[in-house]
This record gives sequence, C-alpha cells and structure tokens, in this order.
Amino acid sequence: MSSEAAPQQHIPADKNPEWYSRCCTDLSKVKPSRGRIDGMKAILTRASWLWENGKTITVGFVLPVPGTPVQQAKVQEVVKEWEKYANLKFRFIPDGNDAEIRISFDDSGSWSWVGTVALSIPKPTQTMNFGWVDSNPGIADEERGVILHEFGHAIGYMHEHQSPRRGEKLTLNEQVIIDFTKKTQIPPWTEEETRQNIINVYSRAEVSNFSAVDFTSIMMYFMPANWNVQGIEIPPNENLSPLDKAYAFLNYPFLVGTASADPSVTLLNALNGAGVTGPSRASIALEYIENDWKGLRAEFTRWAVNQRAISDRAQAVSEREEAAAAVAAVAEVEAD
Repeated sequence: MSSEAAPQQHIPADKNPEWYSRCCTDLSKVKPSRGRIDGMKAILTRASWLWENGKTITVGFVLPVPGTPVQQAKVQEVVKEWEKYANLKFRFIPDGNDAEIRISFDDSGSWSWVGTVALSIPKPTQTMNFGWVDSNPGIADEERGVILHEFGHAIGYMHEHQSPRRGEKLTLNEQVIIDFTKKTQIPPWTEEETRQNIINVYSRAEVSNFSAVDFTSIMMYFMPANWNVQGIEIPPNENLSPLDKAYAFLNYPFLVGTASADPSVTLLNALNGAGVTGPSRASIALEYIENDWKGLRAEFTRWAVNQRAISDRAQAVSEREEAAAAVAAVAEVEAD
C-alpha cells in the first residue's frame, strides 16, 4: 500500500450523512515510483489490469483482522454475483496469506487494489479491506453493495464518477466537495487528495474502454445534490447495473463450451446491454464464434474508443454552435 495517503476512514453515522460512510479509496499504480493513489471506475477499465479470461483467482482472509466466520461467509456469498456475468472464479483457500486477493476487515474503511495490480503487493499484505461488513446475521443491502463494489475494483473496474465522459452529465461543485472532505475526513483530506480521489477524471490514456457515465453502476459514487451543478442526487447503488453486467461479460466472456450459471447471460444480451451496434457487433460476434477471448476483448475496446470519438465530435459541434450563437447575439446587439 502507498505511504502517501491512508485508506478512506469510516465516519460514525451520528456525525455525518449516512451516504458518506461508504465512500471508498481505491489503490492503483499508475505511477509506481511515486506510490500514487487513484480513485477508480467500474465499467471503465485499463486493459493491462484485467485478469486472463476464465481464470480462477484465489482469495483468502488475512491479518490485521481476518474477520469472523459470519463476515467471511458474507463475502463468499455475495461475490458469486460477479461470477454470473464475468467468466472468472473466486476460490477461497484456507491459507489466506498465499492467496492472490487477500482480505481483511479492519474498521478503517473499505478499499481495494485494482485488478492484477494486486499481484504486485507482497504477500501476506492485504489487497482489499471491508470496514463496513459486520458480524450480524444476514447480508444488509449496504454490505452487499460494498462487497460488489470492492470486487468490481478487484477484477479491474474503476470509479464511474471519474470517467473522462463525466462532463456530459455532471459538473461537480468542486469547492463544496473540497470543503466537505476537509471537515469530515479523519485525518482531513487536503485539496489534492480530494481532487485525486473524487474530482479529477482519468486521462484517456489511462483507460481502455468505458461508456457514457452510468449513475446506476455499482462503481458510481453516490453523492448529495449540492455536489454537482445539475442538482442530481445519486443514491447508493447496491446491485450491479445492466451496464455493469454487460461490460463484465464483454471483458470476461463465457465462450462456446462454457456457460454462466444464469442462462440469461449471453453474448446477445451483453451486446444489447452495452448498446453495441453496426460492424463492431459483427466483429465481436465473429471473435466469439472463433473462441478468441483476446480478440473479443480487443474488438470491444475498439468499439468503445469509437464511441468515445463520436462523443467528442458531438461535444465539439455543440461547442461550435454555442460559440456561433454567442457571436450572432453580440452582432445583433451591436447592430441595434
């Protein structure tokens, strides 16, 4: 873990709004030499951090807080949801110190290293933490949400709110967020920490495929209305969204000869869910028929890049039209 910043601290519910207690810090190595910590996004991925398709990933529980049998059982149960949509298996092993994903339940917060970056963390250091999963019987909605969220990071997904396409739907009230984290973090976040974990969007060079921002994604930060100019309140998401599911399949496809435990999880439904059309749809289908998951993943990324270009062009046209309208308005005023 980087020494530059501590994981997100849990704040008692009687001191801050309920939604705040489930914000997480996610760890990456975009700049390993500086130990940089980045917030991450779900249906936004970095290809080099994705696991091999069909891989069985070992998981275990480790110090400082390996957790109770109840806590461990909750994680083992909820993670099965990701296995329905992504062709990955999570095998929990008795000796957690030797696992690829190593989980602890320290109450300091919830966080995870992203994708295969976990493999670079020396054993037996933990690679994931659940600060908000307790030992009470039954799985609460918020516990389900945080487990799905952190395992989303573990399979390579990043935070939705930091998408390069966020500006299409959300304009953040930056100073409001900076002031809030200074008051509520333990220890208080600096402006740079807040920008790094919440405000900044990812460079397009840092990510490979992503959609328009999905407010319902399991990886989306929930936020009060005063955090954005549009006044949009984003409630906590406790379940995988249709886009989460579609992107999971297209990044980790169940190829011919394999199948999800859920018969509704198919290539056709994933393509429809992601909105893939035209030649890219045919190219992805061809790679699927040829059982080439690397080719399928590459074609899906190519489609995502094209969608990004279409979005950029539309934004540029809109900006030119606004500029032209402004010039025309000035000319009209001067003429009068």
